[in-house]
Amino acid sequence: MPRRVTINDVATAAGVSRQTVTRAHNDMGDISEATKRRVLEVSAQLGYRPNRFARNLVGRQRLRAAGLLVGSFSNPYFTEIAGAFLAAAAERGWQVMMASRESGSEADAVRMLAKHVDLFVGHFSLPDDELAAAVDGMPTIVIDHRISRPGFHSVEIDLRTGIRQAMEELRARGVRRTGMIDSSYSLRSSPTYSPTPRRLFFEEFAFGAPEPAVVVGEESMAGGGRAFRALMAEYPDVDGVLVFNDMMAIGAVQAAQALGIGVPDQVRILGVDGLTLGAAVHPTVSTISLDREALVASALDIADTLAASNFTRTESLHRTVMPRLLWRESA
Repeated sequence: MPRRVTINDVATAAGVSRQTVTRAHNDMGDISEATKRRVLEVSAQLGYRPNRFARNLVGRQRLRAAGLLVGSFSNPYFTEIAGAFLAAAAERGWQVMMASRESGSEADAVRMLAKHVDLFVGHFSLPDDELAAAVDGMPTIVIDHRISRPGFHSVEIDLRTGIRQAMEELRARGVRRTGMIDSSYSLRSSPTYSPTPRRLFFEEFAFGAPEPAVVVGEESMAGGGRAFRALMAEYPDVDGVLVFNDMMAIGAVQAAQALGIGVPDQVRILGVDGLTLGAAVHPTVSTISLDREALVASALDIADTLAASNFTRTESLHRTVMPRLLWRESA
């Protein structure tokens, strides 16, 4: 079946910006009659109809919409990011549409959002070339890692520094050998496991033995618990554990309690993310907090800069956010 005609198609065919198409269809000012007629004629020829979401923006002083893509709404980290982004975006006059990778392929989610927004923001897992093909020229702000190519911008989290600082502090607290529970996320799309960047950073700063003590688990509380049991069985001398995220770290703490292992007396457990939930369990979970507020503010700073250029700026903009160590009871 033929695909739906989008605002981008009309803008390209008429030789105008997306904002000009919006102004023409909503009979707004700051557009000549000749340009308005041309846009409406092209729209009729292509069979374009403005979507209802775009019409709801009529009457706002600044028509700006961001498409937020998150990894999973079942993961508290992404829901907390989404909540922080929605609140901060509203204060800056941005409309937000959201999608997750749970609802289908990442490329499909991007194409769905593209019909309604001026730019993308999110956690993307597609390789850079595939992501570039999916966004089809729309400005994109990538969260978590750096990407340098025209039209792409990024907010990078300096986890390497955060993990280095955590390993130094664990050593200072008397830990003799560190171990890690990594995520098995890569197995969802590949028959073989690929180490995450968090594991690579851990192995760079791990101490206590020549062989890195690492096991892999599913990203859930239950997965973290199973992985902790496997880690203790294979490396019983490990007394300091870095866990891929806080959800898995909570599961690791629960497994330690079930095994009769004292936390933090016998094993110190440290997560990554900074989830609010980590402060609501016992013992509370120490974590490398990714500072959601700074991350969201940095992404919206870039979005505001792109909006000021009418979304035509292609030079890559980058921001770096430093994580914070939150030492609670588990480490």
